[in-house]
Amino acid sequence: MNIQKPNIVIVVQGENFFNFFKNEVEKIWPTHSIYFLVNYSGQVLYKFNYPVNTDLLEFPYITEPSWKNYKEDIGYVWHLENMEAVKTDYSNTAIVKSAEKIIFMCPFLCSADAAAFEILINQTLDKADKRCLYCSAESFDREKIKLSMKNPVAITDEFFQNTLKSHTAKRFFEYNFNFNSCILFRPALQKAGILKSDFVFTKYVFQIFYALKNKSDFSNDDMHNMIYYWKGTGLYPEASSLYSPTIVKNLIDAGLIEDNGNGTEDNKHYDFTKQGKALFKFINPECWDIDMLGKLIVWQDNWPESKKEMEDYLVQFFRKQMEFNG
Repeated sequence: MNIQKPNIVIVVQGENFFNFFKNEVEKIWPTHSIYFLVNYSGQVLYKFNYPVNTDLLEFPYITEPSWKNYKEDIGYVWHLENMEAVKTDYSNTAIVKSAEKIIFMCPFLCSADAAAFEILINQTLDKADKRCLYCSAESFDREKIKLSMKNPVAITDEFFQNTLKSHTAKRFFEYNFNFNSCILFRPALQKAGILKSDFVFTKYVFQIFYALKNKSDFSNDDMHNMIYYWKGTGLYPEASSLYSPTIVKNLIDAGLIEDNGNGTEDNKHYDFTKQGKALFKFINPECWDIDMLGKLIVWQDNWPESKKEMEDYLVQFFRKQMEFNG
């Protein structure tokens, strides 16, 4: 690590972004040693850290999200030397703590990127401080990118914080939904003969599972269209989302659905297993809310004022299942 010059750490979303920035940063900060840190959005470096000892918790249990390292934080730091990025073996924590400035750079700032940066800082520094800045040109135009790099803004800036809000709300909902789901749907899963211990009804898995209740011979394309064109009742915004193959994989691995052989390699068809059909008997039908995903969009748009309403919804949702469990 260069001790002759103060360090600047430039956080980017992937190695492909090096070329957007590396030709300019040495000109802008010639008196600094420059490091790139690749920090992917989503649960790549960090994942939810759920309470381990649940015996003393009162359910439904609602709390602030907590994170833990998902992988070793080594292999994501690159040193800029003579306009070339050279991979190092420095850890994220070490390089971030050594930095005089930490600058998050992106052509366009989205809520997931802002959240990933916030998590990185909280995990490595415990909290964000005045060294944390961001540059967002809101364009791929090189002149606009250069201008944003010359004028970094503190992450306490209103635009950054407003961008962050949406993903903060989403994380809060998903953390608490997943944790309570893991505990409170377990009796139903066991009664239906689903013994896979790590299966969890996430919000999407639960919605798709219940939406398929009265269907048979449903395909990958059917499930893709359900998620991508999720309309609800029309009382809330359409909750379109990208389809994830892991949803189907989770349902298959848990023994809830199975390939019935009627499809093709590119578009397989499925039916519920005996256990999958049985599970519906042990889930409170009042938990099925086709507008859940649309409501989440409204809560995200109105965060943090919507936090209490979201908490109440989660408590009521899981209390219904608790009472149904008996």
